[in-house]
Amino acid sequence: MNRAFTGTLPLLRHAVRLDRWKLLPWFLAFGVIPVVVYAVYGSLFPTPLDALALQSSLSTNPAFSLLLGPATDLSNAIGFTTWRIQMFGMFFAALMAILAVTRHTRATEDSGQAELLDSGVVGRLARLTSAVLFAWLASAGLALLVGTALTLAGAPTASAYALGGAMGGTGVAFAGVGAATAQLGSVARTANTLAGTVLGISYLVRGLGDTLQDSDWLLWASPLGWAEHIRPASENNAGPLLLLVGAGGILVILAAWLSSRRDFGLGLIPTRPGPARGRSGIWGLTSRLNRLPLWTWGVNLLILGTVFGLVTGTLSSAFAGNPFVRQMIAFRVATEEQLTYAFVEVLVLILGIIGAVMGIQLALRFFAEEEERRAEWILSAPLSRLRHVIPTAALSILAPAVGMGICSLALATASNVSGSPLDVGKVVLQGAAELPAIWLAVGVALALIGLAPQLRSLAWLLLVYWLLLTFFGPILKVPEWLLDTSPFHVVPHVFSAGTDWLSTWWTLAIAAILAVAGLVGYRRRDLVCT
Repeated sequence: MNRAFTGTLPLLRHAVRLDRWKLLPWFLAFGVIPVVVYAVYGSLFPTPLDALALQSSLSTNPAFSLLLGPATDLSNAIGFTTWRIQMFGMFFAALMAILAVTRHTRATEDSGQAELLDSGVVGRLARLTSAVLFAWLASAGLALLVGTALTLAGAPTASAYALGGAMGGTGVAFAGVGAATAQLGSVARTANTLAGTVLGISYLVRGLGDTLQDSDWLLWASPLGWAEHIRPASENNAGPLLLLVGAGGILVILAAWLSSRRDFGLGLIPTRPGPARGRSGIWGLTSRLNRLPLWTWGVNLLILGTVFGLVTGTLSSAFAGNPFVRQMIAFRVATEEQLTYAFVEVLVLILGIIGAVMGIQLALRFFAEEEERRAEWILSAPLSRLRHVIPTAALSILAPAVGMGICSLALATASNVSGSPLDVGKVVLQGAAELPAIWLAVGVALALIGLAPQLRSLAWLLLVYWLLLTFFGPILKVPEWLLDTSPFHVVPHVFSAGTDWLSTWWTLAIAAILAVAGLVGYRRRDLVCT
């Protein structure tokens, strides 16, 4: 049995040495953002009444519970910090662990590095074990970093480490998910897509548990819900942390069993070989290469739109049970229709950011073909660089537009069916208003592929910056000029009277310039792998 783990520690040291710079941005973000949020609490809420007012106003829009979790206690800095960063922190800790495990297991088989490693004195389970240990160490380090940074900033020690533990525990659990999907997927991209889908479903189920009435049981159906039950800043309950660690361990054992039942270089989910001769042209090849992500994103957006619509249908009962909302409606501060449309606007914004993720992924998929040396074969045919890249650019632009149309229509239809009448045209138009911001994200990705493909990760970093700025900025009272640097912040409010579309045209113009710069750059630069 021990022979199966021979070479684990050297491989673990190799993984640490290889990934130390890749993990640095994650650790910087997790070390700085909690401290900044904790430090600004005093300036944001000079009196306890200011914090109480925010907590009361948040109850008028359940979308914030869906996105960030419930704001249980904003009367102190650590409670506010927990509400603002816990959900995002857990999500990105899980993502970090998934990517780390896939990178050191499935991706090494795709690149051929695993074959070289396995030719040495390495046991059958050594690569999988070292990858999981690496992800677990990174998750534990992240938990200690968050806890120590907040403690040094003045937060109560138990609450600070409980918050760090929620994030680190989520990373441990999803490292197990990544280990299992690495055995299922035929390539690293498929493994990451499967694990990402599990993470997305877990986030959605947790959000529904926090939003729908009498649905607390849903929190126990999601690992992110287990982590939420740690309740940093209030209960500091360590029990759910043990549950997360236990789930991670069980999934790793499952992954080890699955690995013994697949061939090297293949996944348990088989892939079919393509035709010996391609007759569909570059447009057909592009659509065929992206067929799986297109179907996956299309189905996910349809499900998300439908679920969001059903949640919208429950708003009337939620408002009826909220004394603060009843007072607002009674004193005519706002109508129930206005509150409902404010809720829908946040939901469409979430769908817009997901659409941007879809567009960036489709655009960057083009470079993967070049990196894996398949683009050289295609370009050896009588095909210009411009004709090669244009189908990908068109697909990256059109697919999110179709996706936003589908999910917006599903949201409005499901809401109307569940008893909360919405103007379908306005909801679809609000979805269309998100498109310039999505296309700007795609334009950045295309520009990086054409001009500086080695910096293509900046497209993801910029999207994370826009996401944080859009959702955190207004409450952290970030200056308006800085908020305006996020295209998702300047999206027109279709549900309001006198909609201003000027920002839309500016966003479209910048997106077009970036996309054209990317196409021109790709024509002129050398292929990376030649």
